[in-house]
Amino acid sequence: MFGLSFLNSGILFLSSAVLIPLIIYLFAKKKPKKIIFSSIRFIKESRNQQKKKINLKNLLLLIIRMLIVLFTVLAISRPTVKTKFLQNSTFHPKTAIALIIDNSYSMNYLSDTQTELEKAKQICIYINGMLNENDMTLLLSCNEDWNLLNGNLGFGKFNEKILREISVTSVSAPLKEILKTAEAKLKESHLPNQEIYVISDLHKQELPEDMTTPVFFVPTSSADDRNNLSCENSRVIKDFVNNTYRIDFEVKNHSDFTQSGVLCRLNSDGTTVAEKVIDLEPKQRKKDFFLVNTTSEGFHSGYVSVKNERLGFDNRSFFSFKIQNNPKVAVISESKNLPLTMETILGIYSQNINFYSLDDVNYEQLKPFDNLIFYKLPELNTKSEFTLNKLKKAGKKILFLCDEEMNESVRKYLDPEFKNFQKKDVYKIKLNKFHNITSILDTERNFVFNDFWQTESDSDLLIAADNLPLVTEEDNVLFWLFDIGSLNNPFLLDSAFPVLAYNCLQYTAENLSERAYVTGNNYTFANKNIRFSDGTELQNISGFVFEKQGIYSIDNTPFVVNLDNSESEFERFEKETTSGISFLDENWKNNVLQSRYGFEIWKYLLIFVLILFIAEMLLVKSEERK
Repeated sequence: MFGLSFLNSGILFLSSAVLIPLIIYLFAKKKPKKIIFSSIRFIKESRNQQKKKINLKNLLLLIIRMLIVLFTVLAISRPTVKTKFLQNSTFHPKTAIALIIDNSYSMNYLSDTQTELEKAKQICIYINGMLNENDMTLLLSCNEDWNLLNGNLGFGKFNEKILREISVTSVSAPLKEILKTAEAKLKESHLPNQEIYVISDLHKQELPEDMTTPVFFVPTSSADDRNNLSCENSRVIKDFVNNTYRIDFEVKNHSDFTQSGVLCRLNSDGTTVAEKVIDLEPKQRKKDFFLVNTTSEGFHSGYVSVKNERLGFDNRSFFSFKIQNNPKVAVISESKNLPLTMETILGIYSQNINFYSLDDVNYEQLKPFDNLIFYKLPELNTKSEFTLNKLKKAGKKILFLCDEEMNESVRKYLDPEFKNFQKKDVYKIKLNKFHNITSILDTERNFVFNDFWQTESDSDLLIAADNLPLVTEEDNVLFWLFDIGSLNNPFLLDSAFPVLAYNCLQYTAENLSERAYVTGNNYTFANKNIRFSDGTELQNISGFVFEKQGIYSIDNTPFVVNLDNSESEFERFEKETTSGISFLDENWKNNVLQSRYGFEIWKYLLIFVLILFIAEMLLVKSEERK
């Protein structure tokens, strides 16, 4: 019928104090004086009658005092009563409840005729209808910015208007952090009954292990299989031979069944220019490409999309590139020729190549060039250092080619600390997949490098082997730490070298985005102006987190931000209760607001103690009047 529990059960040992009035009564009784009368028969009869009345009142006072002690101790121990007849009603014990609505982009999945997020909102509204004015409510989402504005603990029902404003986000905060935030805020209510409900599609995430507040996951649907396709990793590749461009992309089938006739589209500069149909096996990731027909110079951008009506959030992958048919290239070197490998690449890249000596050139002469390549520099003097410092201060991108006979003054001037020149083969190549220069290189290929400088620095690594840097970037300078003129370096004969060289030239000419930007990551900028696709602009930005995928621009140079596709592959939580976290089923309505403790009755016990005090006083006063 009901369950009784105590919030301060450690106080119950004081209930033994109930024996104190009894001990006092037994051992503190006064023995009357004996007085001898000549005839005491009538006195004895009167005394016996009076003694019976006194004993009855004393016994009643004893019971009252013992009850006063007992119920006072019980009130301090805060007993609670849990009843079943108040289920699913507003007449439940005072409860501090946190509702966490999952609005990560997997909740954009269309199940039946509603998205998972729309179902989650309906569940929140149902639970909201069960709350009363004595409850305290906290509504949170997986968006930290939204929580800062709206995640406040309040009395009674929450405002359903702010619930409707919650939309799907591509930057969701870790659920374990949101749960800890909810627990901390509920503790501020000081209510004994505290419960957290997570309304979610049960996409598996990391959970905290030390929750003290009970957490209940409410499913938006029971579907485990999802018909989802995602388009990922679109990037621009140039065909050196035919001087054409193609857009490589990948489509992933995240479902457990074959999908035939999948439509892929190429949108370039705001227009759909090509389409193709592909077939995908279960869980298959397929690579494909579109040819780009445009040859007009300037920046171009667009996206590759896959048609999938169930989850459209991850159906696009954006790209941006610049076509410059004949870039102006300045080679600053004491040598009038570059090694054959680099000369061949430059001959394909541009017909406008100019050689200069560092001592005979200044910043103003170099400023108009698209590419600056430094190779075999002489010993530095005041004038040459001034030129290099000005280029560095202006943020001009430079490609620096190292060689075995690098001048010592040059090595000391450069930021990497040059150690020794290594003449050995190195394997176990690691590529920076987040940089556009190296993102298109095959990470499964086993490249081999030889003849390179061993350096130490905090620069960004693009290519490394055996923990030794091979290609780095620092302060807008790209360093090829391997000797470009070596005849013993196998990498110079590898098909990946022209791709690396061309991308480095494109990058230093600012024809490629600096990085493959991804939603949710925190990026650092050197006081740049960022323009959004809707035309709004932020000025002098030093750091930023992109919350939406799309095409942006930095100082009027377009770049793209693509989605973090970690939620495209749906993996459901295992339905088992662990460490205070429970996963409810379709009958979740019978388990909502089933408070852990129930109604507190300590107030009623104290009222009863007060009544007992009054009864004791009345008995004592009535005896005194007699």
